Amino acid sequence: MFFRLKLLTLNIATAILLIFFLCLGSQNIGKKYSLDFIINKTVSLPIGFLMGATFTFGLMSGGLTSVLMISKDDDN
Repeated sequence: MFFRLKLLTLNIATAILLIFFLCLGSQNIGKKYSLDFIINKTVSLPIGFLMGATFTFGLMSGGLTSVLMISKDDDN
């Protein structure tokens, strides 16, 4: 259980740091795009931020899935 908690904490902390640095790095980008959904349009954001956020959320969901898939026998 402690090993799973350590992995979960590491995964979430890494994702938060990536989002933080992504927000800092995309402050001065001139070209901005918005995503056009069927119902609504998003706020204009830099394409690097959109791609980085997608990568980060994928990293977090993959890490959470792998942590949850660890069996109790492998936990020790």
